[in-house]
Order: sequence, then C-alpha cells, then structure tokens
Amino acid sequence: MNIFQGKGNVSLTQKICLSGILIALVAILQKIIAINYLPGFPYFRISFGGPALIIFASIFLGPFWGGLVGFSSDLFGYFVFDASGTVYLPQISVIYFVLGFASYYIFDIISKIKNHKILLIIETISFAILLLGITAYIVFISEIDLLFKILIPIGLLLLFCGLEIFTIKYKSETEILYPTKTISFSSFITDFVILVLFGSLMKTWAFLIYYDDPFSLWKLVIVAQTLVMFFNVMFNTAILSLFLRASKKYIIK
Repeated sequence: MNIFQGKGNVSLTQKICLSGILIALVAILQKIIAINYLPGFPYFRISFGGPALIIFASIFLGPFWGGLVGFSSDLFGYFVFDASGTVYLPQISVIYFVLGFASYYIFDIISKIKNHKILLIIETISFAILLLGITAYIVFISEIDLLFKILIPIGLLLLFCGLEIFTIKYKSETEILYPTKTISFSSFITDFVILVLFGSLMKTWAFLIYYDDPFSLWKLVIVAQTLVMFFNVMFNTAILSLFLRASKKYIIK
C-alpha cells in the first residue's frame, strides 16, 4: 500500500494545498472553536469537527498526508492559538499523527464488512454499555455537582440518539465510497482505539509533569476521553458523510 495515495484522485500540488488548508482549519477547530482546558481537566477537549477533518485527510489524501495534517495542526495550533499557558507536549501531537495515519487503514478494513446491520447492532450495544458505565461513574463515584450528574448523562444520551438517527436515516444516492453505517462504526472504532485507549496513555504520560499519581490521572483522562468520544463519533459521522459526498467526483472508483 502506497502511504502517499488515498481515495482521492488529486495531484501532488492539490494534496499540498489541501493539506495546508486542513491544517489551518483543524488548528482553529481544535483551539478556538472548541471547549478546552476546563478547570482540573487540561486534557479535556471537545472539538466541533477537528478529528473529522484529520480522518478525512487520511481517507482522501492518504495515510502520510493524514498523519501530516494531524501532527502539524496540533503543533501549529499550540504555537499560534494556544492560550493555556502549558508547555508544548509532543505526546499530544503524536496522538493526532496516529489518528491521521491509521484512520485510512481502519476505514478500509471495516468497509470490507458488508453486513451493515451487524455493524449498527455492535455499535449500539457498545455505546449503551459505555453510557451505563459513564453514568454509574458520574453518579456514584465522581465528586461533581448534582446538576452535572443529571445533565451529563442526559447530554450523552441525546448525542447517542442523534448518532443512531443520523446513521439510520441519512441515505445518499451519491454514496460511492462508504455507506453511513460503515462511516459511523469506523469512526467509533477509530476514536475508541486511538483517542480513548492510546490517547489516554499518551496524555497520562504528558500530564504527569503536573500530577503525582499516574493511576488516578489515567482514570480521569480515560473517563474524559470516553465522554468526548460521544461528541466525536457524532460529529465525525456527519462531517465525513457530507465531505465524502461533496468530493465524490474526485473519488477513485
């Protein structure tokens, strides 16, 4: 597999230009149009489309370009837009490099599964289990205010329902690469493996300079990443479906 070749039939010059545009857009979405650096949670970030554009770069341009967009957008975003006052943490950039590089392969593997109902069932069961686990943690273990113990599970449930409705109802006659159910399930696997599991380890390593207890920090990070996953999968599914549809004439059939 040529890591420089994606699903888009575009020239090298077009790839360079599009990568530059995506790097700037992702940096803005991750640093400005985002929820960043909540008190006590410097690793918590809700981006309204940033990860989706990194995944799109991987699929459309190729793994190398996806990795470049992921790594460079975090680097560029920190030195241009970051207002947290924290030192630069290369471990975070590595997370987004892996997201950009690996997404192409994850989507390609899952696209070979033709039984889309099975994908939807597995995803639904997985999200239901995660929702119950997060709700139990928030209600019985966390020390947040009662209002948030009520609002957070409700918000996650609404996001989960929105994802299910979009996945089932969105049917485009121009779907020539991935059906919506494949995009949704692939986004879930990508986010869970790379951002929740791998990302939590990398962020725990990165933020150990501010904390003394690695295990307690890891628990906080993985809970935060799981919460963010509910946002990411919803936005990734919607944005990728629309972007791949809009770029259909450039897709290699």
